[in-house]
Amino acid sequence: MTTFFCMRHGQTDWNQDKRIQGHTDTELNETGREMARQWGKALADNSFDCILTSPLLRASLTADLVNEALGTLPLHTDARLMEQDWGQWTGLTKAELAEIRKQVKTQEYKGFEFRPPAGESRNEVLMRVCDAFLEFADDHAGKKVLVITHNGVLKVLTYALSGLDFMPDDTPPIKPGCLHRIESFENELALGEINMEL
Repeated sequence: MTTFFCMRHGQTDWNQDKRIQGHTDTELNETGREMARQWGKALADNSFDCILTSPLLRASLTADLVNEALGTLPLHTDARLMEQDWGQWTGLTKAELAEIRKQVKTQEYKGFEFRPPAGESRNEVLMRVCDAFLEFADDHAGKKVLVITHNGVLKVLTYALSGLDFMPDDTPPIKPGCLHRIESFENELALGEINMEL
């Protein structure tokens, strides 16, 4: 069994502005850097074997800063852990999305088939992320892996593994700023514990 401990990257200016980042390669702001340093200290007593991260700078830099406190563990990158591609909605703020609310709402009620114009669906994100986890588990059986990724990735995983349909009326299973444990066993993923305090 391989155990993944998953968390989101630190804050960026776009996060602060409530702007959709998608595949845009934004960097951590100073608050985000300090968040990562503090997370590293909080996680220093855990016996992780390695770190797996999205290649986007906000995630990879979070991994680097966390790793400073963990003793420079082996670091692996997988592009399949990137945030959802938000297509034409990339760069919009939540306020700007509200201006096209009807269009957004139509997509939201498609659940895992939610797809921004010219972007990818949540289901496509789920498929690529599951493939990445299962492939990594095959190569790292029995290991404890710290995963640094994105909110959209964590959401699709936890909604799917919780048996939720990702509808607007669903109560989101995860809280921000927490660690989420996912187990891989015999080529399947299962939700262990969510919203673990850092």
